[in-house]
Amino acid sequence: MHKPDSIKSYVKALLVGYGVPSHKANITAEVLVEADMRGIFSHGINSLDLIVINSIKQGGTDPNAKAEDKTRNPGYPIRHVDAHGDLGHSIAYEAVDMVKRLARKHGYGKIYVSNSNHFGIGAIYTEMICTEKDLSGRVTCTTPSVVKPYGGEKKRLGTNVIAWSIPYERGFITIDMATTIHAVSGVLRALIEKTPLPFPVYGPGGSKTTDPHEFDGFADFLERGSMIPLGGMGQEGADAGYKGTGLAMLIDLDNVLGGGVSTSIEPLAEDAKRRIRQTFEAWRIDTLYEQKEVLAHISKTISDMKSHQGEDMLLPGEKELIQREKSIKNGIPYTSVQIARLEKLGQSIGLGQVS
Repeated sequence: MHKPDSIKSYVKALLVGYGVPSHKANITAEVLVEADMRGIFSHGINSLDLIVINSIKQGGTDPNAKAEDKTRNPGYPIRHVDAHGDLGHSIAYEAVDMVKRLARKHGYGKIYVSNSNHFGIGAIYTEMICTEKDLSGRVTCTTPSVVKPYGGEKKRLGTNVIAWSIPYERGFITIDMATTIHAVSGVLRALIEKTPLPFPVYGPGGSKTTDPHEFDGFADFLERGSMIPLGGMGQEGADAGYKGTGLAMLIDLDNVLGGGVSTSIEPLAEDAKRRIRQTFEAWRIDTLYEQKEVLAHISKTISDMKSHQGEDMLLPGEKELIQREKSIKNGIPYTSVQIARLEKLGQSIGLGQVS
């Protein structure tokens, strides 16, 4: 078990060593370790080597970039921001702050971010939007092309993520999901650690598999495998994979509104060709009732939902919250392989072992 603050300090020092400004390194460390605290290891510190650091080395991520507002009509509560290749985590913090100010002023706000990079788990940002419980928030993100559209033969879509939070008296109701049956990063970890895949993917022959030996590492999966669209777990011709494909397409098309034509993104690229897009939305909850009253209505509705289920029913986001509390109390349960990968990065710039 490792204390969250110790890991954050190590990750921040690691990023600074690779040329990331201190304030941005702090944000990235916060986001990555927060994912691990919630048990979402696919989006935590182990995305540093293959996604963050390699991208910095290859020029896909510019940690010194400054975002540019390219909005054509600032009279609307919508902004278009070019990240110019910045770290996805730090530009996301800026977008959250901007969208909250827009929503409080206009009742609604939306930020389109183009030319960006991986930003971790979307739930972090939707919950940041909801922190003061006066706003609801939604975030989407495109990703590299690792999915064959339903009925298609070539990979074109990403796992295109959607996160959504609504506040209530005791916290937030949060959903954070890919438009595939699981995020691709879970495959990454399983292939690196040589363990069975935690969910099926399409293998080289097009059949579903959970066998890690079907692929010669993660790069081979990206080359010859494919994620399965959300809903696509039934028998051929009887599943609902077209629904997941449709949702992924709409996320992709909405992001086109924010920054021009979308094309297939090479998943093995580490340079600027791998850059992606995100949206951040916020809206006031007090447009019909006062804030206190609407929070009470939402809370009462949640209580009604829970009263019709068993005692073990978990609200969206509650599973992650329970794990987060365990991580704060007992430390984060990293595997030895995860820590070894982190220390290997650190040793290359003179850092010692993780405490």
